[in-house]
Amino acid sequence: MRRTVPAMALAASLAVLGAGCGGRSGSGGAHPVPDSAPGTATASHGSGAGGGTDADRVVFFSAAPKDPADRHQVLHDTGEVARYAAAFAERDPQAQARIVAAGRATDFTRQVLVGWTAATGCSAATTAALAVSGDRLDLHVSQPTPPPECLAAFHVSVVFQVARERIPAQPVFG
Repeated sequence: MRRTVPAMALAASLAVLGAGCGGRSGSGGAHPVPDSAPGTATASHGSGAGGGTDADRVVFFSAAPKDPADRHQVLHDTGEVARYAAAFAERDPQAQARIVAAGRATDFTRQVLVGWTAATGCSAATTAALAVSGDRLDLHVSQPTPPPECLAAFHVSVVFQVARERIPAQPVFG
């Protein structure tokens, strides 16, 4: 009987931790990537660039449990990029440097950057896409089925470079 109680306590603890990891969609507006989503830029895990035109691509992608809290923002200049990237400084200085470098390489007269970090639950995202439809911006992610046990939620952090005219003046983040 003595061994049963600790095993039951461990099982209950793991169940509680797993419930805290969330589902595949996450709380930051991340949705599964549709088969064909018009107006999207997509990146694979670890890639520095994704699909789309030269003015519509992924310039930063990370899927890990160490990223900052869920957030999203349209970045209109290098100052906004530096402030957005500062959230990565403590946990991932290389990510901060890569985002700042992407900002320096962006022609803000023609393009903006859209930064988005969202929880993806108990498995790491493998691709991310930004869909623009009217005033609405949506983040879509693909990821493997999460394992039955979950000790930490993963986050996807992605920065898209998008043609300025594609981004609404008052975007609504989905």
